[in-house]
Amino acid sequence: MDDLSAGKYNEQVDFQDPMIQVGDQLSIFVSSPNAELAAFYNMPNSSSAQGMNNIQLQSAHPIIGYLVDAKGEIVMPKIGNLKIGGLRFSEAKLLIEQKMSPYLKDPVVSLRCVNFRITAIGELAKPGTYYVPYHEINILQALGLAGDLTINGVRTDILVIRQSEGVKETFHLDLTSKDIVNSPVYHLKSGDVIYVKPNKTKINTSSTFFQVWPTVTSAVTLLVLVLTNIRN
Repeated sequence: MDDLSAGKYNEQVDFQDPMIQVGDQLSIFVSSPNAELAAFYNMPNSSSAQGMNNIQLQSAHPIIGYLVDAKGEIVMPKIGNLKIGGLRFSEAKLLIEQKMSPYLKDPVVSLRCVNFRITAIGELAKPGTYYVPYHEINILQALGLAGDLTINGVRTDILVIRQSEGVKETFHLDLTSKDIVNSPVYHLKSGDVIYVKPNKTKINTSSTFFQVWPTVTSAVTLLVLVLTNIRN
C-alpha cells in the first residue's frame, strides 16, 4: 500500500557536507586580498568549472580541477601533497586555508566537485550516466533526470549500488513508502548506480518472445524455401 502521505519527515543532513572520495575532481577556488597570488592557485581551474554548463559537465573535462588520487591526496602549488580524502568538504576547506596561510594573506577557499555523477539503468525512459553540477541530489531527483520509470518499472524495489572505501553495498528502496527519506541512499553519492527492475508482465512478455521467436523464424525460413521451390 502507498503510505507516502503528506507530512513532515526527519532526515539526515550529512549529504549537505559530504565526504571527499578517491576519484573526485575538485574545483578549488581561492580568493585573497592578494589577487595575483590567489590566481596562481586557481590555474588548474582555468576553464572555470564554476561556470560550466550542463553539456560540459556531461564530459567532465579531465584537466579541470584537482583530482583526488588513490591515496586520497591532491597536489597543490607550494603546499605539495595534501591528504583530503575522507574529510568532509568543510574540513577540507579549513585544512587548505591553513596550509595556504604561510604563502597567501587571508585565503578563502571554496570547493566544488565537478564530476559528481550517478548512473541510472533498467526500466527508465532515459537510462544513462548523469553528471550533476552540485553535490546534492536525491533518488527521486535522479529518477526524474532519467525520465522517470517506464510503465514496466517496479517502484517498490529500487536497487542502489554504492561503493565506499573499496566495498560495494546494495540497498533496496520502496518509492511508495515514507521510510524512503530515512534510507542511507535517499541522498545519493557520486558513483552510485540505480537499477530499476522490470515487473512480471515485462519479464513474461520477454520470455514468451524468446520462446516463440525461434519457431517463427523457422516457419518463415521453411515458407521461403517452399515458395522458392514452387517458383522453380
